Amino acid sequence: MTATTYQLSATLNGHEDDVRALIAPTDSILVSASRDTTLRTWTKANATKWDPESTINYKSNMFINSLAWFDDGANQLIVSGGNDTFVNLTSVDIGSRDLNEPEYCLVGHTANVCSLDSKGGLIISGSWDSTARVWTMNGETVHVLKGHENSVWGVKILDAEKHIYLTCSADKTIRKWVEGKEVKKIIAHEDAVRDLAVLPNGTFASCSNDKLIKIWDLETFELVRILVGHEHFVYSLDVLPNGDLISSGEDRTVRIWKNAEDCIQVISLPCLSVWKAIGFANGDIAVGSSDNKVRVFTTNEHRFASHDEIRLFEDELKASSISESAIDGFSKAAIPTEDILKQPGTIEGQTQTVKTNLGTIEIHKWERKNWVKIGEIVSSATSSSNEKKFYKGSWYDYVFNVDVEAGKPPLKLPFNVSQNPYDVADKFLVDNKLPYSYLQQIVDFIMKNSEGVTLDGSQGASSEPYQDPSYSRKSTSGYSHPTTSQAGILPQTQYLTFSKFDVPSLITGFKKLNAKQKPEHQLDASHFESLINCEDYQKLANEYAGYIIEHWDPSTKLIGFDLLRALITKIKPFDNLFELVRLGLDSENGKIRMMSIRLMVNIFSCKSWGEQIFKELEVVGIVFAKRVLDESTKLPKFMPISIASLLLNYAVLANKYKLLGLLNVISLKFDDIANAIIQSKDEESVYRLLIAYGTLNTFREQNNVTLVHTISTAYTSDRFTKVLKEL
Repeated sequence: MTATTYQLSATLNGHEDDVRALIAPTDSILVSASRDTTLRTWTKANATKWDPESTINYKSNMFINSLAWFDDGANQLIVSGGNDTFVNLTSVDIGSRDLNEPEYCLVGHTANVCSLDSKGGLIISGSWDSTARVWTMNGETVHVLKGHENSVWGVKILDAEKHIYLTCSADKTIRKWVEGKEVKKIIAHEDAVRDLAVLPNGTFASCSNDKLIKIWDLETFELVRILVGHEHFVYSLDVLPNGDLISSGEDRTVRIWKNAEDCIQVISLPCLSVWKAIGFANGDIAVGSSDNKVRVFTTNEHRFASHDEIRLFEDELKASSISESAIDGFSKAAIPTEDILKQPGTIEGQTQTVKTNLGTIEIHKWERKNWVKIGEIVSSATSSSNEKKFYKGSWYDYVFNVDVEAGKPPLKLPFNVSQNPYDVADKFLVDNKLPYSYLQQIVDFIMKNSEGVTLDGSQGASSEPYQDPSYSRKSTSGYSHPTTSQAGILPQTQYLTFSKFDVPSLITGFKKLNAKQKPEHQLDASHFESLINCEDYQKLANEYAGYIIEHWDPSTKLIGFDLLRALITKIKPFDNLFELVRLGLDSENGKIRMMSIRLMVNIFSCKSWGEQIFKELEVVGIVFAKRVLDESTKLPKFMPISIASLLLNYAVLANKYKLLGLLNVISLKFDDIANAIIQSKDEESVYRLLIAYGTLNTFREQNNVTLVHTISTAYTSDRFTKVLKEL
């Protein structure tokens, strides 16, 4: 039987980072690509259910962002592209081949391959290098399509025999090509054009960061209609077998447009970004999103998920939250009460924010003639004091609802931004008699819903380590925490990072500081913003971070190091990278030395090359030089956590590879490092020091009785006690 609307069919878990691309070669095979560097294939367990287990088909050493299906009659191959700049072809059947080696590798692009299509034995790829390339399977370049002035986000083969192609770009244009030559060009949108879809009636669709979908005549390029509905960037388009258009975007929705005209359904998801939505030949829809999941939706009642699975999905959606800072023009004063939900919506998918009797702000969606709650809005970290929540006799910045068990009321979790999320999570688990294995989930929940505020108890420009107070950020250098597991805390096995990337503040800060430079050293601000929007991290690092560090006024160089810190795990090392790091470590500016340490912390997580750098013994003496350790007292809010994180990553590396030589060198510096951190009296830094000591202790007994006694006397919270018990 067929229903009139899409319902959840399956939730497929396996990826460890954003799912950026999907293809469905058949109704029973689904291929997904992720920022976790893997390509996975999913198959049907039977006619109605998907097997929850996936097979890793290919593993890259960088993000995989795009997919296509190649079928020339004789060969059927998965085509993938990503930050390694290659177009790789792999078979669905793994056989005995190396997962790290594709069957074919097409070399030619010089930046991330962000879009792919295949038809008639040809492959077309679009890249951040502003070109599109047309290939044969064996790597022959048929055409290089040059003309776009920015990343080529969408590519389509219209006619393989006549070599007719369609491309769209972050330069806001759509272009048509015949035999490698541009024959048509239009400025299609007011912002980057993200994707294209060819419709069955002689038209095609485009979507953009301007929130719009536009339908165009394929021959004349005349605008046919505009589809309005998405509330943020629109990332992907596809066409269902019946001619309906599907779209997805940053407003965490998938929308179905009947005959590419009227929106007939909006599917909301409990995530931040819906990167990709595609259709199967049977009419089902697969969705890849920022919560690392692949979901399948269907109108066929035989393929519906179980009632428990659907209820879990609906509960996740209701419990999901959006920061008020992410909503344009958000004003609490203008929000109506729940009474407005007594009035019917005007269009399918319409959203309405309401203020409840408890003072919380909910988001509801008009769906199938009913208002359905799809989440809550939480206050940003910069909320004023008069917006605090009163709970059990005290005022808090946040009082979260935490759903722990289905069918029971949510538990209240109060939190102030000056508190350490780990301490708050510890207390919450103890108070509610919950297992300690929930700790990291609770911490992640707090960090996500409080915008990842820093844990040093300070906010805003006054606490910012930048020389120029005009450049401030909420969480650009926010950091990860030591991981815990149900089996125990020691040894730490994952590297820590300072990975937060607050794009709006970064752009604002760059523009202000750029204007203060001498004219000959000023950079193109619009190009800088465009590179960020296009996620062209390699160019940002090479052309901007490096130039700022080498040429800007010394009092403004810090933003260059911070930019490099945020980008380093997303790029390949470039020629003078380590010269820039050394410049930072040798700087007279303590804040730059601090940021250079954080940059080095992140390098540990650079797959394929990061670990190798820190296996060199002489590097230890450079990064833990006396002048760096002395900064712990001069920059008490920023340097201790940086040094402690670097030490912990070194401990993880030494233990992981049993590097006795590295352990010996670290041991010689350990007392000086530990003293600097303990004198700072920064609790989180001391905790990381203790985890580092414990990790080294699992490799070779350290016997530092004085250190253990000092920490156990000064710090008595549960998380310290648990680690000390394991020593």
